[in-house]
Amino acid sequence: MTRQAQKGFTLIELMIVVAIIGVLAVVAGTAYRKFMDSGRTAEAMSMLGEIRAKEEAYRAEFNQYTGWSGGSEASSNSLPAVDNTTCTTGGTKEPCPKATPTSNAYWTGLGINAPKSQLYCGYIVNYGTGTGGAGAGYPSGTLGQAIVGSSAQNVPWWYAVAICDNDGSTGTNATFTTAYNTTAVSAQNEHQ
Repeated sequence: MTRQAQKGFTLIELMIVVAIIGVLAVVAGTAYRKFMDSGRTAEAMSMLGEIRAKEEAYRAEFNQYTGWSGGSEASSNSLPAVDNTTCTTGGTKEPCPKATPTSNAYWTGLGINAPKSQLYCGYIVNYGTGTGGAGAGYPSGTLGQAIVGSSAQNVPWWYAVAICDNDGSTGTNATFTTAYNTTAVSAQNEHQ
């Protein structure tokens, strides 16, 4: 009696296929994360550039910058609105971006044309008059203080912070900071 050949895959062949699929899944996941990181970074750079242009145009017209009062960082004045909780980034605390965006008069008055329902990052702008009165100083321990300086300014000033949750976890977020006295954007924890 002759034996018939069985058709099918061996266990080794199936394990090789599973390993290949696993490697492809890891590569695809990593590529997707990098793609999302670069998209959020591009959004932050674009929005900070638009904020810079609008702030300078506002100063050219009114001889001062606009934003929040120099002595507070009310979370209701961010774009989009942020939670009342704070995110710790590099030893400083800034409000965390909120999932549901809301509008406010500051952003519309400044003329920011952001598609509010599609923003991935939260944006905060703080300013001061530089006159020594209300709004001259700024809160200590903020990300903007590292760019603007540690003492009250004698000239009108502003700084803007973009906060992005690039990795989807709570805790430390990516932050991008710029100010009136530099065209550079400082990035911290860019892939978090």
